[in-house]
Amino acid sequence: MTQLQPLPNVERFYDDLAAHYHLLFADWSAAVRNQGRLFSKLIEKELGEGPKRVLDAACGIGTQALGLALEGHQVRGTDLSPGSIMRARREADAWGIDAKFGVADLRSLSGYLPGPFDVVLAADNALPHLETREDLETALHEVASVLAPGGIFIATLRDYDRLVVERPRATKPRVYEEDEGGRRILFQVWDWDKKGDGYALTQYLIIERGLLQETLSFTSHYHALRREELERALTVAGFQAVSWLEKSESQFYQPAIIARRKA
Repeated sequence: MTQLQPLPNVERFYDDLAAHYHLLFADWSAAVRNQGRLFSKLIEKELGEGPKRVLDAACGIGTQALGLALEGHQVRGTDLSPGSIMRARREADAWGIDAKFGVADLRSLSGYLPGPFDVVLAADNALPHLETREDLETALHEVASVLAPGGIFIATLRDYDRLVVERPRATKPRVYEEDEGGRRILFQVWDWDKKGDGYALTQYLIIERGLLQETLSFTSHYHALRREELERALTVAGFQAVSWLEKSESQFYQPAIIARRKA
């Protein structure tokens, strides 16, 4: 097996962002509950009622993992970023949630925890951090290896089929008001590679409190992962019954793909 190449850019991006990640939401606590309900409904539609064994394999600070645990599922969370995992553990303790978290690379999940799981989740545009076909296929083989037969993989990502045509340079600013007159201003700048479909994303976070202003920025690189490319990699990894849910169907802010491991 080819030795995995480190992903220091990705790890550093999320380590640096971990302490501030909740500030990307108007109300992170409400988002945890809402996303937990949303993904729980998707799981129930695919696998029926009742608690399921769920691995959030790109859990970050726990936005989906904590919400799914609140819905009664048995949740494990892993992430490449040690800083994010430390934050997720603190949040689980603060919420009184029984969910375990650990550092693991999506490309080597089975070496950390063999499963089996009924569901593996990788939300919030995690897969496009895997910028080579080899890395993507390795990760999806690992996902399949920890899933129970008939289990499902759910991923969400940006609509790259549209974005590679439009090649946007920035997102519209979002402004969130805070108590006592403060506010947060968030936007992203995208610098597309001259060749290929990669781009560097810089997330800007401006925090204003009275006369004080703090500007933070966090940068990482992504591969614009098109749907056909992802579907092909899922087939190679042994998945079947691949289907897409648009934002209007899933009620999530990104399109979602659901694939089932062969029974």
